[in-house]
Amino acid sequence: MNAIKIVLGLTAALTLGSCTMMNKPTTYTFKHKAIEADPAAAGVASVSLGNAGMSTTTLTLSGLTPGKAYISHYHAFGPASSNDPCASNGPVTVGFPNFTADAMGMATTVLSTDMAKIAGDAGAYINVHYASDPSTIPICAPIKMVKG
Repeated sequence: MNAIKIVLGLTAALTLGSCTMMNKPTTYTFKHKAIEADPAAAGVASVSLGNAGMSTTTLTLSGLTPGKAYISHYHAFGPASSNDPCASNGPVTVGFPNFTADAMGMATTVLSTDMAKIAGDAGAYINVHYASDPSTIPICAPIKMVKG
């Protein structure tokens, strides 16, 4: 009887452990764009898969302009595709909630969305833009490096 309890306990632990490994987030590092905006900007995008085809992406950012409002989006590969998705000028596929950097220039924002909106070429990179001027993009995180 004790042997059965031990086996069942080990099976449950292994099953739960494998579920945890399946949901382990993938982390992508933001790179600074070649502009003068927010020269100390940095951060990571942590993407985890959930149930029913959903994903959650958490952006953890630093070096932003304190008190400044930002927007961020997933972008698909664009017509200028290369080995640098951030330079491909692709269309927005899904947006994050707007956010404002705190007094230390830090910010976190979370997006939960259908995985289809960020899968494959639909989610090649994430840009962080100034809310007041979306053409100003201090940092970008390449999520997929090759089109196709």
